[in-house]
Amino acid sequence: MSKLIPECVPPQPSAAFSAIVRDRRDNAIGYLITQAQRLLHKGLGMKLQQHGVTVAQWTVLVVLWEVDGLTQKELSDRVTVETATLSRTIDRMERDGLVKRVRSETDRRQVHVFLTDYGAGLWRDLVPEAETMLKLALEGIDADEEETLRHLLKRVIANVQDCSCQVTDESR
Repeated sequence: MSKLIPECVPPQPSAAFSAIVRDRRDNAIGYLITQAQRLLHKGLGMKLQQHGVTVAQWTVLVVLWEVDGLTQKELSDRVTVETATLSRTIDRMERDGLVKRVRSETDRRQVHVFLTDYGAGLWRDLVPEAETMLKLALEGIDADEEETLRHLLKRVIANVQDCSCQVTDESR
């Protein structure tokens, strides 16, 4: 594993030193993962925008297409977004006719989120947009390389997913 900052840091960084730091940053795994995610979201966002949907709304739709009627807390856990942030996203989705909230009949504190017919039907339009973006991102990468990438990213996620450095709604 390479270090981001060289062992010896001069009192006044030179252009050469700055170039070393920039090169190390540009090749750091965390930086590359972040850049890939940002660019994928930007490209997907532009495609989804044509359908009046944001990337944040897309992530909620994907989960609800799999399991409709989750509570806001369950949905928050699945999309890995804080409950308060998700609540604002769901407000906009409800306003736009994508979802509806229904208070639980057994526990009035819980609110379930259901797709509307319109939200459910967007699957046909939005999934091909996401597939097009992913195809573009994986251009020039063969099936074995894609599987290796998937496997390595899952290992990275597993390594950090359960670490104590993760902040949750409960720890705030």
